[in-house]
Amino acid sequence: MNLTEFYPTPPGLAQKMLDGIDVDQISTVLEPSAGKGDLAKAVTSRLRARRGYNSREDYTGFIDCVEIDANLRHILKGHNYRVVHDDFLSYHTRKAYDLIVMNPPFSDGDKHLMKALEIQQYGGQIRCLLNAETLRNPYTNLRKALVKRLDELNADIEYMSGEFESAERKTSVEIALVKVDIPNMLPNSIILDSLEKAKQADEPEYEPSAVALGDFFRAIVDQYRFEVDAGVRLIREYTALLPYTQDTVRKESYKQPILELKIRGDKYGRHGLVNGYIRAVRYKFWEALFKSPEFTKRLTNNLQTELSNRVDSLADYEFSFCNIRDIQLQLSQQMVAGVEDTILKQFDEFSHKHSYLDETSKNIHYYDGWKTNSAWKINKKVIIPFYGALRDVWGGKVRLGYDVYGKMADIAKVFDYLSGSAPLAEHVRDILTRADERGQSRDIELGHFKVTFFKKGTAHITFLNSELLDKFNIFGSQRKGWLPPSYGKRKYKDLDEEERAVIDAFEGEMSYNKVAANPDKYLIEPQGLLQLGFTE
Repeated sequence: MNLTEFYPTPPGLAQKMLDGIDVDQISTVLEPSAGKGDLAKAVTSRLRARRGYNSREDYTGFIDCVEIDANLRHILKGHNYRVVHDDFLSYHTRKAYDLIVMNPPFSDGDKHLMKALEIQQYGGQIRCLLNAETLRNPYTNLRKALVKRLDELNADIEYMSGEFESAERKTSVEIALVKVDIPNMLPNSIILDSLEKAKQADEPEYEPSAVALGDFFRAIVDQYRFEVDAGVRLIREYTALLPYTQDTVRKESYKQPILELKIRGDKYGRHGLVNGYIRAVRYKFWEALFKSPEFTKRLTNNLQTELSNRVDSLADYEFSFCNIRDIQLQLSQQMVAGVEDTILKQFDEFSHKHSYLDETSKNIHYYDGWKTNSAWKINKKVIIPFYGALRDVWGGKVRLGYDVYGKMADIAKVFDYLSGSAPLAEHVRDILTRADERGQSRDIELGHFKVTFFKKGTAHITFLNSELLDKFNIFGSQRKGWLPPSYGKRKYKDLDEEERAVIDAFEGEMSYNKVAANPDKYLIEPQGLLQLGFTE
């Protein structure tokens, strides 16, 4: 460098350059063409003032300096600054800097600023002083490219005169203070680019039986495959580069990698990285599937818990259409008892469980059942104890209790099962929330039923669909063995005298004939209730 271009930055101007910088986010700083460190000194001063650290800390360790002149490098080192290179234009580094602050030679400031922009391409701040003519008169291709790039980055450019007229080395040249804040961005990924191109070139081949799958399931499986492919390629690339990333140069020495890949904090051997990564991604997607409303909208809380408990074991299975289908079938088979138990518990909740309370005595209609005379079915209106259904809050207002939401949702889900139609239970919480906000506790309609809560601690439920209530009663009575085994399978006139007696007590000939004429509508099997299908 020609020292005739050495113009140390005046302290006041150095402070102007740092205005607007969040020093709390600064831990790595580069000063190219550092001279004797005037800008580095301003940065350390600003760090001490703003961070409030111990005054003995000078923060010189935050700063890398580049200086071409040997004498000036000696001065910088004397001030304890780290000099990492001589000529900034030949400085090659992959180190990331939060801030580059620079006062380069005016004659080739364009080259220095372009170099700084290249270093900060993935994010960082730049504060640079230029001869104003560099930007006002872009007569070279490089200057034109610089002006265009600064415009793209929305650089803040302030033109100033007289800043060096009373400086250590005086000059009347007009200067431009350039401030550039480049947001952090991810670099382009060769792996992702190649996967995207492959994805566009070859549409994924789906199994023939997957044609009816909904968009959600198609998208989540595609995303899983993409993430696995990307991660596995990264691991393969890492493994290929391991010989070049050891902590020793001598090949005969015992070697450990400087750069390590871990799966959620665990180390794996070279061959285990791929399998460990794939298992972690599988776990992630099985868990996401079992938390998605598309898959769980018909499940009661106990069934959702059952799913959650299976995630870890399923991480050893591929997240594919085939296995999702198999899981669906397995759940249907394994959870039949759970579905049946849920419905029967609700049946008992409305009948026998609270029959000791006088107020609930009208919940059920007794009849002589098959081989027993202690059978019953649920009436259109039932009353259940619900302590805490309503609670007093400040100002004398009455609000719904915290347990109301889950209880009502579970009741709604039982009737969703039986209806086989679009689920209504998923809207229960929103309906109750709106009712609570307007202070409503009576006649709250929740799809298949309406409910009224009383402060004395009861909930009055009225069923709105008589056919759905019939299904509920038939299901409960069949599972308890109160209806003849031939129920719904033969016409009334073909039943024997004992069977007709039970039917007469349960519902009567006319109602029974409706069931016998349409058994698929009234006779429900649990396998048909657990609808975890792919389609909406």
